[in-house]
Amino acid sequence: MKLKHIFFLALMVLGGVISAQQVLPFPPTPSASQAGITIESSTYKKRVEPKRLADDSPNILIILMDDVGAGTPSTYGGEINTPTLSKIANSGVSFNRFHSTAMCSPTRAALLTGRNHTFVGNGQIAAIANDFDGFSGVIPKSSATVAEVLKNYGYNTAAFGKWHNTPEEQITNKGPFDYWPTGYGFEYFYGFLAGEASQYEPTLVRNTDYIVGAHRPEGYHLTEDIADDAINWLNDQKAYQPEKPWFMYWAPGASHGPHQVPKEWSDKYKGKFDDGWEAYRERTFKRMKSQGIIPQNAQLTPRPESMASWKSIPESEKPFQRRLMEVFAGFTEHADYHAGRVIDHIEDMGELDNTLVFYIWGDNGSSSEGLYGTISEQLAQNAIPTKISQHLDALEELGGLDVLGTNKTDNMYHAAWAWAGSTPYKGTKLQGAYFGGTRQPLAVSWPKAMKADKTARSQFHHVIDVTPTIYDVLNIEAPQVVNGFAQDPIHGVSMTYAVKDANAEGMRKTQFFDIMASRAIYHDGWFANARGPREPWVGGIPKDIKEWSPLTDEWELYNLEEDWTQSNDLAKKNPDKLEEMKSLFLVESAKYKNMPIGGGLWSTALFHPEDAPAPTATEWTFAKPITYMPESAAPKLGKNSNIVKMEVQVPKDANGVLYALAGFGGGVTCFVQDGYLNYEFNLFEIERTKIRSNSKLPEGDITVEVVSQLVDKIGGAMDVTLRVNGKEVGKKRVPRAMSLHFTSNATFDIGMDLDSPVALEYFDQAPFAFNGKIGKTEIKYLKK
Repeated sequence: MKLKHIFFLALMVLGGVISAQQVLPFPPTPSASQAGITIESSTYKKRVEPKRLADDSPNILIILMDDVGAGTPSTYGGEINTPTLSKIANSGVSFNRFHSTAMCSPTRAALLTGRNHTFVGNGQIAAIANDFDGFSGVIPKSSATVAEVLKNYGYNTAAFGKWHNTPEEQITNKGPFDYWPTGYGFEYFYGFLAGEASQYEPTLVRNTDYIVGAHRPEGYHLTEDIADDAINWLNDQKAYQPEKPWFMYWAPGASHGPHQVPKEWSDKYKGKFDDGWEAYRERTFKRMKSQGIIPQNAQLTPRPESMASWKSIPESEKPFQRRLMEVFAGFTEHADYHAGRVIDHIEDMGELDNTLVFYIWGDNGSSSEGLYGTISEQLAQNAIPTKISQHLDALEELGGLDVLGTNKTDNMYHAAWAWAGSTPYKGTKLQGAYFGGTRQPLAVSWPKAMKADKTARSQFHHVIDVTPTIYDVLNIEAPQVVNGFAQDPIHGVSMTYAVKDANAEGMRKTQFFDIMASRAIYHDGWFANARGPREPWVGGIPKDIKEWSPLTDEWELYNLEEDWTQSNDLAKKNPDKLEEMKSLFLVESAKYKNMPIGGGLWSTALFHPEDAPAPTATEWTFAKPITYMPESAAPKLGKNSNIVKMEVQVPKDANGVLYALAGFGGGVTCFVQDGYLNYEFNLFEIERTKIRSNSKLPEGDITVEVVSQLVDKIGGAMDVTLRVNGKEVGKKRVPRAMSLHFTSNATFDIGMDLDSPVALEYFDQAPFAFNGKIGKTEIKYLKK
């Protein structure tokens, strides 16, 4: 424990400031028995644990969907079938001015702690964290999660699915585990630590153990798996500790890329989006008004000039663009369906009546990171521009449109579909300036204590308000000390007043937003915002990005009491109000560690990719083959200059993988096929650089070397040379390397390829284990 925490705790206890309720964990209950020298002389009385909760304290379920916008669910006027969301909304109330941060890790950190995202170190995702306090990628222990607090009060706690709040370099099986879900108050965790995962071949964790060599049955899908596991956990909880209430955080990878779902789900939507994204927005906008989701005077915002119209898409490309949206829609309905399985099971257990459910439709708006439509969504994260023809050519090689949504593609739809999914607002995910990135539908139900009411709650609220709402419902005072750490103030406010009264005055008066310098400030009905240095649907690196400064950004101003969708910019008409709001934004930013403005951009491909989190090692020695080494902790073979040197015993008819990094959506592999040494740099499926040795490998003990040398800078060309026993056997230039990572959740394997296979050549033979022997493998980075 840090000295300042010990001092603070001692000072408050001595001063009589802290009650038992304000310090967690609670002190152990002393024995009620009196011990004598003998049993006969002793008095026995069973100790009684003090009650921390009311007898009828509810179970609590938070469902958090990923990358889905306000205009997608049928519950609120969209065209994707969401019966489970409707079930919760119809049995409770809905909020139509509820907000996220516009990015996944920041929203999750804010949701679970009740504090603003930069204040708890999550100004961006952990993969591009940096050394500024607000952007460190670490939730501090001084901001305990709601799970930690509820666990101490007697709840069983569990999390399922996507986590994405552990420092990138700490997700190996050696920990440290302080910042894993189990270190943040969840007694049980089953899911993945990164920002996304293959839905068919995910790298999964149970508690603090990677699930190695898991057998996945035919038809396996990750969303179904986490629903199954959640149901099993509920059964165990009822069997072992039925007297305890439970808290569950269920957060599927859907509908984050890659969009992958069985074909029958996508086929439900065949032909439904044939007329394009503008038509989708117009239909959804009309339904939203007719259902009372938005006011009658709300305006439909126009398409950004930098985004393609449906009319401009060549006819030859429209089937591709339509199918991408069909896959997304099927993927999203599939996730809602499996959320429904969890809820139906709670109902079958007889516990739904006393379960408080928060169904949050998205950790941010719909994602425009698919740019112009893609079969490999990591292209955007690595700032690699492509042409649709490259995707179509690769897709044709793989099997055509029906391959979309399978484990042969990491597809994401055209950014304009994300814009359509953000109806009626401007913007998408990654834009804190616009409600298309931040406004998320929320349904809340608790049948035992809440009366169903279809009147939308229009009070302005934010994900930081969920945790204090839970504390309010349970009559829990936010603790001042948890596990010896003095606690930071809660920034959120309870929403229970709004649940009770749809017409009550809103209690959230001020809220700031900032993701990658796309930023805004809300205060008493006014909203000021600046777009920031880029639009997330425009591929590549903006030419003028190095000259960007937050001091010269153009700001907009809106009166939200009259303008629901940010349609009427009042900046020029009311410059004094704008300056007042801009000043308030800086005050809030200083208060909540949102400095420097744009700090989340530091470690990206736009500025300093060399500073992105990475293992500190520059040399590795593996005495024997290793598997399931997370890409974030593995050597950056596709990013940095390096040499891989392997001791290999080659049998007759040699075949199999020597090493593989990442998966089919992008990666590097070195393998032997029919005795020949092969190398492939799979640049996100649209560009594959292949090298084959000029002769077969000699049988017996040999040394294989793969030398990869950057020609210039990170993300540029890379020369790759294959050597056997010191002799060059193949060489080729990789036109473009990657600048961030191949995937968020794949691994590095020696001796086989356990993720989705990097190369098509051995796709049907995966994991294509090497049939010889591999001794020592040495890897080190090379200087220019």
